[in-house]
Amino acid sequence: MASSRLRMALALTVTLALLASPPPALAWGKAGHRVVAALATSLLATETQRQVADLLDPGLTLADIATWADEVRPNRPTTGPWHNVYIPRGASGYNAQRDCSQGCVVSAIEQSLRLLQDPSKGRAVHQEALKWVVHFVADLHQPLHAIADDRNEVLVQLASRQMNLHRLWDVDLIEQVYPDQTMLQERVLTTLQTENWRTWQAGRPQDWAEETHRVAIEAAYLFPLSGEIDERYVEKALPVIHGQLAKAAVRLAWLLNRAREQK
Repeated sequence: MASSRLRMALALTVTLALLASPPPALAWGKAGHRVVAALATSLLATETQRQVADLLDPGLTLADIATWADEVRPNRPTTGPWHNVYIPRGASGYNAQRDCSQGCVVSAIEQSLRLLQDPSKGRAVHQEALKWVVHFVADLHQPLHAIADDRNEVLVQLASRQMNLHRLWDVDLIEQVYPDQTMLQERVLTTLQTENWRTWQAGRPQDWAEETHRVAIEAAYLFPLSGEIDERYVEKALPVIHGQLAKAAVRLAWLLNRAREQK
């Protein structure tokens, strides 16, 4: 009983914290992207780590470049669609012609990997391709980045305050629950240590898009009919976030290791 009351108190504290003014929306927030990149680095093969270090500017890590794609987006508006994949609700799976007609995160990852492996390209092209891959693999695992339709228009209420569901999953549920990046990283690392994460090292970006789309339907959209986000919703959402960030880290490392092996 005491444990149950503690969990409820924690969840209520989290819910109240979400009432604070949210930061600008960036998928997973800076902390989420940096955690994915940092954990992926720890899973890279030694030779891949060396090649990555050679591509990065002196003193930088994968975590340091993890939000570059968001930072350049205002000056590169055509890259906006690359952060998402537009699978409609109710669709049976990914359809490139329907869901990626203007480019999307699936095609962006695939194209960036091709550039990263192309020996005819110079260091500058390889470096930029690496930056895209690091960011987009994380984006691909954010549930609200793998669904089309009304994802930006779905409004929910948190203690009578209306907000956008997309923004809630993009930033608030991470930055308000985990104000310290180290706390988030430790929690995601715990997920890696308790899951059979090697089973995640398979598939293609489009397969992961379909998986993330299902998560959006089965988790993000399961708020009460009233639209009120309560402590139960928060309690269920947090493990989903931990799992999605962990999968992104594992798959980013796997892609970079494979890219090196296939050069």
